[in-house]
Amino acid sequence: MKYNLLLLMLLCIATTVNAQKDYVITIDGKSYDMALDGNQEVKIKGKLYNIGLKKKDTLLLDDAYFEMKYTKDHEVSRVDIDSDIEQIMLMTAGGSGLIIQKYGSFNPTMLQEMMLNEVTKESVSYGYELKREDYEKELSSGETVNILKAVLTYKGETEVYEVMAQGKKDEGIIVMTMNMNMGVKDGGEDMIQLMWNSLKIKA
Repeated sequence: MKYNLLLLMLLCIATTVNAQKDYVITIDGKSYDMALDGNQEVKIKGKLYNIGLKKKDTLLLDDAYFEMKYTKDHEVSRVDIDSDIEQIMLMTAGGSGLIIQKYGSFNPTMLQEMMLNEVTKESVSYGYELKREDYEKELSSGETVNILKAVLTYKGETEVYEVMAQGKKDEGIIVMTMNMNMGVKDGGEDMIQLMWNSLKIKA
């Protein structure tokens, strides 16, 4: 393979080796350590090449049942909470973010209202005033979905929760967003908006 072509393919063959964003790039069987967003000179056949490694600003979470976009500033975490239920989560340091639960054995649409009640009942009990602002939204994939929205206010603080459920006979997803810092630029509101604008449900 020609080395100039190989250099163009570096991002495709980089592999993560630990959670500190350290990477190993392999070129023609030889490995080189490299930091994300860093540059390094690599000698190939006696010639020096300046190699850079960076992550795209906007990334795609491509799942078997759905896809959505998110920014490089946030990490995706996954956990199996049951043999047929997988949870995917993106959160900011301030507690805003989104949770997606995938169900592999039943349609979870019946849980939509219950999920919203569960995440808001503690705040309501504490004294937050709750206002419902449910709405319909057309997703990028063409489906029109019903989104339950609760806006909670207390002494100048505002929290917003949204829950969407979509499913078939034996599978589906629940998407829940939590904006805990309305008006505070912690990236949460932008993350949620990007998800809603890019969410696609696959057939």
